[in-house]
Amino acid sequence: MAATLLAAGLGRRLGGRPKAALRIGGVSLLERLAGALRGAGVEQISVVIGPYEDVLRPLASACGAQVLAHGRDETLLRESQRLAVQAHLAQRPGCDMLLVLADLPLLQSADIGWLRDAWQQRPAAIEALRPVVEGVQGHPLLLSWQALQQVAVLPADLGIRDWLNRQPGLLHRVVSRQPAFVTDLDTPQDLAALQSQLLPLPVDWPA
Repeated sequence: MAATLLAAGLGRRLGGRPKAALRIGGVSLLERLAGALRGAGVEQISVVIGPYEDVLRPLASACGAQVLAHGRDETLLRESQRLAVQAHLAQRPGCDMLLVLADLPLLQSADIGWLRDAWQQRPAAIEALRPVVEGVQGHPLLLSWQALQQVAVLPADLGIRDWLNRQPGLLHRVVSRQPAFVTDLDTPQDLAALQSQLLPLPVDWPA
């Protein structure tokens, strides 16, 4: 299994900041997530970036992640997904993918290990898996090599969600009580809640 972090968002609702650069205890989310992945045995890590390349590329290099750069200041999620899938198919033949949003501040190695175990024990004919917490669909998303090949040939205006909607029988939802799977950072309120939750650990932006 290999992982790709999606970190190409503009972070508009957080004042136009790269969410993956937010620091918890002085360590960026990007570096924390890479560490959590490696702690769960996922060694091959890529990160999709768009804007904020000057901030995110050094962080990716610091944690040994391969950079997949759009070269554009604004991209849609499905475009980031397409870049991630195409690079994975070209570079990791036969390997399943763990697709990770780069704004999951509470995700730890144990959570990823739990998902890997669920993936290995999934029912036959299942090609995708995601956690569900109290009825809310979470992340990361796991996709088989076969699923990635199908996603890669979708029309350019369709993304992974469209593929999942077309193939509902291929997705396995695993129920969890772990809030890390559904805790992300989109708004100032999300950030304030995280800061309060993690006190006295500092949660701040780099200078």
